[in-house]
Amino acid sequence: MLKVVYDTNVIVSAALKEESLPALLLSLGLEGKVRFFVSLALVQEYQKVLERPQFKLGHKEIMELMEKINQKAIMVNPTKELDILKADKSDNRILECALKAKVDFIITGNKKHFPYEEFEGSKIVTPREFISKIGKEIKVKG
Repeated sequence: MLKVVYDTNVIVSAALKEESLPALLLSLGLEGKVRFFVSLALVQEYQKVLERPQFKLGHKEIMELMEKINQKAIMVNPTKELDILKADKSDNRILECALKAKVDFIITGNKKHFPYEEFEGSKIVTPREFISKIGKEIKVKG
């Protein structure tokens, strides 16, 4: 089964738009069609960003999503603290999680923050690239 880590922007997009590609990708993780990895720092980042006022997400809605993620995602405890990415320092938490879990894909809506095609064996792809690469392997509705 494919192993993935989702960038915070994928989680936020999924929360904001139910019928979006990021929402489909998150559902693959929550339904166990891909193995979805997080770290404590990453879960905290997801929640902190979801709570930003500009997204206008309700507290209950955020808590329900975070509960699903906490129940379904596989928690890893990264042992290396990285300081590789400079554009958005919090993106280093994604690399740390990916490195520890040895994921196949890092899925981000913001590839310009990740200046590589892959990192330590994890391919860095957009949601669309991920679906086009794996859509045939996973029975995707839609």
